[in-house]
Amino acid sequence: MDAEKKRDEEVSVDDILQIMGPFGKFNVYNYLLILFPVFLAGVYSSVFNFEAMDLKYRCAVPECDDDTAVSNFTIPQHEDGTYAKCVRYAPFPNVSDFVNGSIGRCSPHYFDTSSVIECESYVYLEEHSIVKEFNLACQDWKRSLVGTVHNAGFFVSIPLTGLLSDKFGRRVALVFACVASGLFGAARALSTSYDMFIVLEFLEPALGGGVYTACFVLALELVGPKGRVFISLLFNTMFILGGVTVTLLFWWLQNWRHLLLIIYTPAIFVFVYIWMLTESFRWYFSKGRYEEGLKVLARSEKMNNVTVPKEHYDQVEKHAMRQRDAKKSENRETNRSSFKQILASAMIWKRVFICSFLWTSSTLVYYGLSINAIELSGNSYLNYIVVIIIEAPANVCKLIFLDRFGRKRVIAVAFILTGLILINYGFLPADGVWSTAFYLGGKFFITLAYNSLYVFAAEVFPTDYRTTLLAVCSTLGKIGSTVAPQTPLLAKYYLYLPTILFGCMAAISGFLVLTLPETNNQKLPDSLKEAQEQDRRKEGRRKPEESTEIKTKL
Repeated sequence: MDAEKKRDEEVSVDDILQIMGPFGKFNVYNYLLILFPVFLAGVYSSVFNFEAMDLKYRCAVPECDDDTAVSNFTIPQHEDGTYAKCVRYAPFPNVSDFVNGSIGRCSPHYFDTSSVIECESYVYLEEHSIVKEFNLACQDWKRSLVGTVHNAGFFVSIPLTGLLSDKFGRRVALVFACVASGLFGAARALSTSYDMFIVLEFLEPALGGGVYTACFVLALELVGPKGRVFISLLFNTMFILGGVTVTLLFWWLQNWRHLLLIIYTPAIFVFVYIWMLTESFRWYFSKGRYEEGLKVLARSEKMNNVTVPKEHYDQVEKHAMRQRDAKKSENRETNRSSFKQILASAMIWKRVFICSFLWTSSTLVYYGLSINAIELSGNSYLNYIVVIIIEAPANVCKLIFLDRFGRKRVIAVAFILTGLILINYGFLPADGVWSTAFYLGGKFFITLAYNSLYVFAAEVFPTDYRTTLLAVCSTLGKIGSTVAPQTPLLAKYYLYLPTILFGCMAAISGFLVLTLPETNNQKLPDSLKEAQEQDRRKEGRRKPEESTEIKTKL
């Protein structure tokens, strides 16, 4: 009797998931559905780099025809022999009064090479981005504003998606975000002015930018502890494929309007996920909807063709009810709601602050290196693809290292190595082999740190408000990606100032990671109390009384 009771008390949701296996039909079906919006999120994260891409253009010289407009007496030359894009030589005053029909106005005699004036109009030699469409020549601030406005939209979308996810379910939040992205993204392709374009550039991520977070939380809650890192790898791989796909697609289309229509239209049809995608059973349990949660587990059991003892479900339901009753009792005793308790917890505030800083640092360096890759010498599209593809081996290393060496150690080392590489990048010869190797090395290690952070941060917050707190960290972290499009402007003061900034932020983050608890192979905390126990637990060891208690967690 005692043995049977002990066995029942040790049953948890993760035990049931282990019986069902990580790659059954139920899991594969839901993973495939979830990974499609993740792929789209990867596409949308890179598109602003191409729709606002700089073009080749020159000053219009009305005194000359197209064949003679560009010459050393009409447009100044730089030291490298290229012609200036934004200025030209001024014509002599009243030149029209002295025009000799046999000589013509396009002659060295009619241009003052000691006087430079700004272009009055431009001749565009390319026309595949909004620069030509909205006449943005020599207005780099308007081009970089596109990326800043796009990333600023996440300040709205991520907390909005988090609140929807916690209140109405992971599935509803995912569908809402994806469909909103599709609608506003497709509408942006029909923009008739820069102002209309920039407003829609903000609205698209503001309402739909939480797709990745919603997908990640849902997938994370459908698997056991051993499957979390692999799920993260799948997400990162699809995100990379999205970035590569949009780059190749734009390289082929050479038309920003066609590109937007093609990539955003599929997102609108994700509304069918309301009937096709499975809701998180953990979310059902957290809301007291035990029957619905158990139905999800039973459906998984049937699709995976496995047998789970009925007493396992009974024990899980009883424990979920006891946990919820204990939470209500604790709330009555303290006369505070669970959300107010979360806000009153110094431990939660500490984790939110640290995770937010880590996220800010990660997004600043990650997106900063990607954006600047387009400005490197050579083919812009190939440069961008190489900088994206270097993320693939980083994700494989994450899969191997996170479970073997633990979350804290891997992320801290990755941040510190990123800092060392990027700070030393400025001491290398420009355009050399070592310079390229260091640049790619910086992107490799920041990718390892950034993508590992998604797993780590999700594991330090309790289930009831995991999506919301994760969204807060991710939203505050978007400060980095919002600032990133502006970092090339720092190079005007000192060429390597952007990489020095990236390196310093990464190094600081490496040391901050060490102040968080290790979560490797630990069950997800479902309450504030369980999250607090992570701090009390010695790294890699548990107190005897905690070990017994943890076995009964959901």
